[in-house]
Amino acid sequence: MKVKEIGKYFMLAVISMAILYVWYPAVGVTDLGNWNHGLRNALAGVIFVFAAQLVTGRSLFHPSWRPGLVIFYLWLAAFSYIQAKSGGNWGIRVETLNNDVLTLMPVLVLTFLFEYIGSLCHKARGILGVFNFLLIGYLSLSSFVYMSYYRIFGAGFTSTDMISVLLTNSKEAMEFLQSHLGFGSLILILALFIIYMIFMGWLIVRGSRIDENRGGTSPARIQKIVIAVLTIAALVTIAHWIPRIFPAWPYHVAHKYLVGAKAAMAKHDENLKKFQFISGTSEKLPGVVIMVIGESANRTHMKAFNPGYPAETTPWLSKEKDNDNFYLLKNTYSCYPLTEKALSMFLTNINQYNDRDRNEMITITDVANKAGYNTYFISNQAPSPGNMSLALISGASKKSMTTTHPGGDDMKVMDYLKELPKDGAQFIVIHLEGSHDRYRDRVPPDFEGIHTAGQPEKVNDYDSSIKYTDEVLKNIYQYAKDNMNLQAMVYCSDHGEDMKYFHGDSTFTWDMVYTPAFVYLAPDYRKSHQAVADHLRRHADKVFTNDLIYDMVSGILGAPNNGYDRKYDMTSADYGLRKDMAVTKYGKISISEDTNLSD
Repeated sequence: MKVKEIGKYFMLAVISMAILYVWYPAVGVTDLGNWNHGLRNALAGVIFVFAAQLVTGRSLFHPSWRPGLVIFYLWLAAFSYIQAKSGGNWGIRVETLNNDVLTLMPVLVLTFLFEYIGSLCHKARGILGVFNFLLIGYLSLSSFVYMSYYRIFGAGFTSTDMISVLLTNSKEAMEFLQSHLGFGSLILILALFIIYMIFMGWLIVRGSRIDENRGGTSPARIQKIVIAVLTIAALVTIAHWIPRIFPAWPYHVAHKYLVGAKAAMAKHDENLKKFQFISGTSEKLPGVVIMVIGESANRTHMKAFNPGYPAETTPWLSKEKDNDNFYLLKNTYSCYPLTEKALSMFLTNINQYNDRDRNEMITITDVANKAGYNTYFISNQAPSPGNMSLALISGASKKSMTTTHPGGDDMKVMDYLKELPKDGAQFIVIHLEGSHDRYRDRVPPDFEGIHTAGQPEKVNDYDSSIKYTDEVLKNIYQYAKDNMNLQAMVYCSDHGEDMKYFHGDSTFTWDMVYTPAFVYLAPDYRKSHQAVADHLRRHADKVFTNDLIYDMVSGILGAPNNGYDRKYDMTSADYGLRKDMAVTKYGKISISEDTNLSD
């Protein structure tokens, strides 16, 4: 082999890696790294590609390289661009892409070597071609999914997002795709992917057949050995690194989290043995206490909380907000903009401000059980065993009920509420579908929704779902008040909703955590618990995060316990969550940063 040819192979190998280091800063990779982070990988890539060219005599211009080159640059270009844009003003460091580079580099070489071997060994061509097609197909599908997610949310897919995926049922998944992509866009993406894979299949077939009529010579023994070593090295490297990139790694992290959640649930019985009331006993209220869990409700879209909002989205609550028996908690924030993570604190003695972990979990239903209430759980959301707090609430309840077609009309919860006894001390948790996307599916066709001129259809659909939730809450309240001796009713949403980015872990906006909450205390309750009512009124405008619902409801029940803290209970004289102390997203973001907060 001529020196000129060797030099050509080396320069092509250098250029193949250098292209990335031109692309990276162009899309916002702010730090190209040092020897340990990035440059070493680039050199390894140069050596790998150079060796493969040298031993086979096929330069990067040869058609057998093309399938690997397409997926190599498609993946690294798409993922680096999306991750850099998801990093906001700070961009990302090249080390963030290490796993992707270390996976795609041997993929490039391996697919080429299989193409090369297939062109010389016709018997192995089919098997090697299928392997290449499946490997490239897997990586291509992952990149298409990742890019589609970015198109919807404007951010990369995270492990926390994978938790939501694993906890989502098929009905919700289809509603999500129809809402965010639309049937037409979904068909277009599938069509483009199919066309893309047909093209890749053609490249694979062409690459392995390109030399079949040229009388290609069999490699020398030393060449065969080197090719075998390179192939094995590529296979081992891919096997090591492919579980560390999307989607395998987010799945691993999410699965580990959910396994940990199940383990925490298994320790729940032990935690109950340690449970005790601070005063030794708790006196039951002579009627029903109802706690309603909302879904994806943003208080800025609710007229009762935001009088300047252009649409009357809360006709009932707007009327009742001046009622002395109602307490609107106007500065409530979600602890996390995802249902599972929000409710794991919302319903339990774990919050962002104490040091408890999941293994010490006690639910608010446990408190009610210990206090002697008959407990019930009514849900219009499909059961999700991975959502540990809901699973514990459901399992601890005397009777747990799920609507016949969960995810549909929230008013169906009334049928189940009316089945419950009308007398006695009862604690009822109702979980609504609320404003879960797709918003229009939350509202019956005959309901008069919101049609604000100049607002996008999506916003009007969302506002209509808010208005319908207001109607459902009105019905729950009125029925319980008239028939069940309603003592107290607490409503709070799991998280908010952003009209552009929705909710999730990728992009954060304050709309994702602007959460509505209100409390109703019956006149009889206020007379017998005047201090509770007075403290709640005094604290109603203070900052509150929904991970403190456990403490507040424990206070309303008159059941302070060893999982309770007075300084986190809005009904206590000692409530002390200040603006500078309050946080969201599990302590990552200070609520004092919210410029709309006047508290």
